[in-house]
Amino acid sequence: MAEANKRTQAELEQSLKAQLKLLADYCNQYDAGNEEYVFPMSTALRVLLKDTKNCHSLLGQLGLKDSLQFVDSAHHCKGGICCWEINGLQNATLIDGAVYAGLVSKKLEQVGRIITIGLQPLCKFGHYKQQQLKSFDDWYNDEVLDDTKQKMTRKNVIENIAEKEGGCHYDTNSTPEQQTFQKPESLRVNLNGTQIEFKPAPVYTSLRQIAWEVMESLKK
Repeated sequence: MAEANKRTQAELEQSLKAQLKLLADYCNQYDAGNEEYVFPMSTALRVLLKDTKNCHSLLGQLGLKDSLQFVDSAHHCKGGICCWEINGLQNATLIDGAVYAGLVSKKLEQVGRIITIGLQPLCKFGHYKQQQLKSFDDWYNDEVLDDTKQKMTRKNVIENIAEKEGGCHYDTNSTPEQQTFQKPESLRVNLNGTQIEFKPAPVYTSLRQIAWEVMESLKK
């Protein structure tokens, strides 16, 4: 069997350029309402970031995982109302369930009697500018979803969607974390006595923000 040839620096850089273009395209599709693009988005992030015994991340091969500072945009506000966008809501009682979703903002808008409910990644929340820089390990293993019983780090979010939900593999079993944060009602927010169902799911919206963080980190 012929010996494999090691990738050149030029090949690695070209691959990085291609993966980032794909990632941006997947994000644009997701933002346009095509939720299924979380799956290729998760795969692109896995290619960029995940190292195993037999597989090496693209950023690792380029030496960027150790040298790069990663943008952490999470609000780190556990408990209480945080990162809400509320427009036109009148005579309403709102109770935030204090489930931590550090990479998303919640949106409520009322026009007449119609109330629109949704989640958006923080990169789409115009009032929010907070960010700090972290090493890869600190950034990757930071908790971004937490309801006290179940928690997910950025690593968990990427790998669950990529390896268990169909990004690159569909597993026969789902994890308790997946089951929790895929539910529309998982943030436990109550409006006028009724529990709100947010769409897209918190875990998918979090993945979209992680993609933004990676692209921003590589600009710096």
